[in-house]
Amino acid sequence: MKQFPLRLGVMLLLVSFVCGCGLKTRKTNSDPDGSKHQNGQLVTIPGDNKIADDDKAEAEASELSILQKQIGQNSCGAGVALLGYVDSELSMTDLSIYLEANAFIETYPFLSDVAYFMTEGQELYAIVPPNDKGRITIYASEITEEGEYIDEKSTPLFQGKPGEVLVLRCNFSEIYSNVLISVTDGGSAMEFRPSISLKDGHLTELEGVYDFTEYEDFSDGQSIEIALEILQEIDEVRQGLEQGMSLMYIGDTDEIDGGCCMLFALGTDSDEQFVQEQLYGVCDNQVYAYDVMGDAWNIIY
Repeated sequence: MKQFPLRLGVMLLLVSFVCGCGLKTRKTNSDPDGSKHQNGQLVTIPGDNKIADDDKAEAEASELSILQKQIGQNSCGAGVALLGYVDSELSMTDLSIYLEANAFIETYPFLSDVAYFMTEGQELYAIVPPNDKGRITIYASEITEEGEYIDEKSTPLFQGKPGEVLVLRCNFSEIYSNVLISVTDGGSAMEFRPSISLKDGHLTELEGVYDFTEYEDFSDGQSIEIALEILQEIDEVRQGLEQGMSLMYIGDTDEIDGGCCMLFALGTDSDEQFVQEQLYGVCDNQVYAYDVMGDAWNIIY
């Protein structure tokens, strides 16, 4: 079961403004293959770890190749997966820890060694080009009062290498996306803006985009729609909605009192960001509210 990362140093306390970018790096004196840095030079020490790393790299390449074949079979120009919500101040190190702890890595191990780019926002996506020649480019995007997008294509925020997979943090608000993504297949390009559907917490359906997200399977009869109906019966939730607040499924679950609960956020949405006021867990027709100070779930319904 995928665990909600609130307890990882309570890292996911939404929300503040920050932006940054870069590639994933490992600043250690000893590399996983037994190599050590001496006077700025990389010295390799032979051993079984090198063979294990080679096997890992081969497995990662195989999984990526299979996924890219699925992208092509579905006549899509890119693959995108929703990895969940993260803190707007998440560091590169924390992002690496979050990804390594995510069960998604077991299915797509190549995501443990990809490029990272973090702009303002809380939504985390994995973007895969359709082949080893495809390139990903990220542009900043804004929306006018008339609801029209303005894209800054003269200065890209990020330009990937051929075949490079990207993990992207973006989007403060579900009202609009703050990035435009361009993905080529080595020739022609397609463009799209990632976003999350408030109806079911899934990636919004985008033409030409293959959604390879692993969504939770609520086979015991639970559904997001039913959970939303239950939440709307709670006085504090109903009052918040009447005051103009938004309620959304954040696409994650947590184990509460032995049950797998869907997580929902009640908060204020503006053009710049979604500010979470309260987090709720719903399972087995019970509702829990998260106490940040006590780091505990309290049953309220």
